[in-house]
Amino acid sequence: MKKCLFPVFFLVIILAGCSGSYMQGYTQPQGIASEARHAAVLPLVNLTTTPNAGRMVGDLLATELYSSTKFQLMESTEMLKRVKGDNDDLEFVMEDAVAQKVGVSLGVDTIIYGSVSEYQYKRGVNQSPTVGINLRMIDVSSGKVLWASSVSKSGGCFFGCTESLNSVAQEALAEMVASMTAVPAQ
Repeated sequence: MKKCLFPVFFLVIILAGCSGSYMQGYTQPQGIASEARHAAVLPLVNLTTTPNAGRMVGDLLATELYSSTKFQLMESTEMLKRVKGDNDDLEFVMEDAVAQKVGVSLGVDTIIYGSVSEYQYKRGVNQSPTVGINLRMIDVSSGKVLWASSVSKSGGCFFGCTESLNSVAQEALAEMVASMTAVPAQ
């Protein structure tokens, strides 16, 4: 009987340490020519209980965009300085129309915005880092969605894990940005 329990116990431990990821996305059929885009990344809405999760993931997103695309990104401090005093609270931009209006006032042709829906360590056999990120990119002049993506990703490791929330978020964002440029511009 003991011999039968060991393989079952071992399988449970293995499965408890597994990571998981799910991503869904859309890219306009014509693709996105990143070298022709002047973009601003709006602050991401924090829908989690983790303070500043939106700001942390937004900074990681900007870094990923700088390193993986040819977008001309407006620096976040410049963007915030230019829209300061507007009636729109940038911390809560969840609508295309508001994002489009902000893009016009900033003088950019592309706005990237979204939310962080999960940013925590899940309790269990081990505490696995888990993130959920939702992003959209719109063309400011037309209001059309050029790209949208949502990802849920959890890290997985065995005893003595050192994987962090930021590393799981960076991996998720790298996958998201890669999907953005997967369709070549026509």
